Amino acid sequence: MTGKWWTLVGACFGLFILMLDSTVVALALPEIRGDVGATPEQLQWVMNVYLLTIAVLVVTAGRLGDMFGRKRVFLIGLVGFALGSIVSGAAGDGNTLILGRILQGAGAAPCLALSLALVVNVFPPEERARALGIWAAVSAIALAIGPLVGGVLIEIDWRVIFWLNLPVAAVGVFITARAAPESTDPGAGTRIDWPGLAALSVGLTAVVLALIQSRAWSNTAVIGLAAIGIVSLALFWTIEHRVGEPIVEFALFRNGPYFGASAAAFALVGAFWSVMFFQPQYLQDVRGHSPIACGLMVLPITAPMVFISPFSGRLIGRFGARGLMTAGMVCGLLGLLVLTQIDSGTSYGVLLIGYLLFGVALGLVYAPMSTAAMAAMPGEKVGIAAGVLAMDRVLAGAVALAGSGAIFHALLDSHGFADSVADSTWLLVALVAAGTALTWAFVRDPERPGPDPAVAGDPPSGELHHHRHHRRFHL
Repeated sequence: MTGKWWTLVGACFGLFILMLDSTVVALALPEIRGDVGATPEQLQWVMNVYLLTIAVLVVTAGRLGDMFGRKRVFLIGLVGFALGSIVSGAAGDGNTLILGRILQGAGAAPCLALSLALVVNVFPPEERARALGIWAAVSAIALAIGPLVGGVLIEIDWRVIFWLNLPVAAVGVFITARAAPESTDPGAGTRIDWPGLAALSVGLTAVVLALIQSRAWSNTAVIGLAAIGIVSLALFWTIEHRVGEPIVEFALFRNGPYFGASAAAFALVGAFWSVMFFQPQYLQDVRGHSPIACGLMVLPITAPMVFISPFSGRLIGRFGARGLMTAGMVCGLLGLLVLTQIDSGTSYGVLLIGYLLFGVALGLVYAPMSTAAMAAMPGEKVGIAAGVLAMDRVLAGAVALAGSGAIFHALLDSHGFADSVADSTWLLVALVAAGTALTWAFVRDPERPGPDPAVAGDPPSGELHHHRHHRRFHL
């Protein structure tokens, strides 16, 4: 079993389960809470710790693939994701489930970092656009159908959403191991920023944990945890300015278009993860809908991606990345404003408006994001810029979810679930409003805007073309 098309199939198997997992787990949270007795804080960690782990490791995982073999590191990641799925599916308590999600995140990071590298490595330039289109379509479809598939599986048993990963991962490992050739990047160097990785891990984990435990701010330990997080992140900033191969090269953000695209990514993706965390719980716990009905109801958040993505290249050519992204951000802002008005009796017609506006925003913003981010980026910086932008998106989910969750938990006892969800959404409104302003102020179109055949059909889950290392990151 060899050949470029089998390599594409293997990479797509790995990518499919990662994209599917990113939406189905959120729908299972009410069932998980009832089955394993997870606390609200533990439920939030089920989502947060997965995102945090990917955010911390994704850039480093890509470098490890460049240094030691992309196929090898990709396969290790896929096996790690499967092991995490086993632990998650067998969990009998909240802490074990959180451990499983950490393992899943550690496995997902190299898969997300290197799946496209395997594909690009085997296809000649004249066939690459077609291969990338198939690869991107698999990702978009998985993300879009996630709520529906998740709803069906959860009706059977929430653990099935994790068990299903095992045969898919096994097929992906088998095909990739047999078909994909090994590849490295001779210019990748041999150094990993371990001090920076440690400081980032401690800082992000401590800050997010402190936010999740915000109801205990009178507790000295929580305040101390927040202080440790802030100091660690400051140390990370210092380290990154002194090492030769940093995880984050902060000078990148001096590039206006890159800064604007990063701000849009952080705002909209952060809001997406928070919406996908709270809305399924609202629909099931407050409104009493079944998991499958809930999956159908939230489809308007993800389905527009599939319909808008094929036309993204034309839209960028006609309206420019700046205009398209700003329009998308405004749609997202309006959708979130609708969701700030929900209560325990809000009709689905109102929810549909909010969901659909936000879904259209995702479709409009993500397709032109790479064009906007890389518009004025020097060629030698494209690789690390792509990795940092990917990290920015995943990190956004963890931070925004922690922040909105802190507001939600602070209000829950006095306001009830529905009102607390609505009021916590105001943080997302502020975040997306700031992202909208920064998008309009900093994003600029290339001198000759037009669709890049390598990214024009990419799904809004993220299209980052790594021009030097041929790497692309999702989520």
